[in-house]
Amino acid sequence: MAIKNASAASVADQFVQKIERQNRKDKIIQLVPVCVLVGLFVIFSIAAPGFASIENVITMLGQTATPLAISLGITFVILIGCIDLSVDGVMSLGGCAVSMLVMNTMNSMNLGVFGIVLTIGIGALIGFLIGLIHVKARIPSFMVSFGFSGIAMGAATAITGAVAPNIMDEGFRNLALRSFLGIPYIAWISFIMFAVAYILQEYTAFGRYLFAIGNDESIPKMTGVNITAVKLKAFIWSGAMISLAGVLGAARLGMGTVLIGKNNLFPAMTAVVLGGTALTGGKGGVLNTLLGVLIVTELNNGLVLLGVSPDIQTGIQSVIILAAVALSSVRGRRVVSK
Repeated sequence: MAIKNASAASVADQFVQKIERQNRKDKIIQLVPVCVLVGLFVIFSIAAPGFASIENVITMLGQTATPLAISLGITFVILIGCIDLSVDGVMSLGGCAVSMLVMNTMNSMNLGVFGIVLTIGIGALIGFLIGLIHVKARIPSFMVSFGFSGIAMGAATAITGAVAPNIMDEGFRNLALRSFLGIPYIAWISFIMFAVAYILQEYTAFGRYLFAIGNDESIPKMTGVNITAVKLKAFIWSGAMISLAGVLGAARLGMGTVLIGKNNLFPAMTAVVLGGTALTGGKGGVLNTLLGVLIVTELNNGLVLLGVSPDIQTGIQSVIILAAVALSSVRGRRVVSK
């Protein structure tokens, strides 16, 4: 009996030690993005003249507007273990749609704020359709979303006739042209959406279910959680945020063009995984995403100041995302995407 009790105590101690080691490892992993952010700032401050100036720091904060909006959207999808590849197409459609709905040089539409709301609603509808087909037809999310990216891009080209309408709505243009504390309004809009996303993630049942489904879908399902509804909401949120990014892009350019969404998926995905959100799902969150966006923005800004070509910048991002995905896979020991 004494031997059995000692053996049980030994197993219990080993289990406790394993949990403590895992907790320490998780804390270290959470600190890595912060260390990278600070480390890059120090390196570029030394290597790139003007990088640490107040003007350049404010510029970098302004540059976070579009990537932050996109990244906040796809974060919720990645948390449930899915992938949203519709970014480029949906963002282009959002930019083209809003340019046709506010005062512009192509038609007589002048819906103002309602045009912005309607555009975001179009993105939400696309997200709903992606989620619905993924859940009901059981088609991998990356395939469905990639298909809808092409559909949205085609729709963007069709509604503009491949001609970029100039936006004449002064209030809409001021979102990019005017600023508060030196930071453009479009960046403040993204920061506000970050606060909304953080509240949804941390203080609602929906937020808790995102992590639960990403960790092991069968467990919340056994407790009565409506898995389908949660997934649909995640994709709706993603579509809405990507479309919002298109709106912000149109405000910055002053026109609607299918090029607004081009090549935005990869930087956003880089920011999410670099911030510490695992592609296997269930780990990370929007705070990690904010750190990731700041890191990517800081990296791109520093490389530009050093005169590094865009092709090399893309190569560096590729190496970073591959390393981040590799680390994510090792931690999760699960299939990366669904």
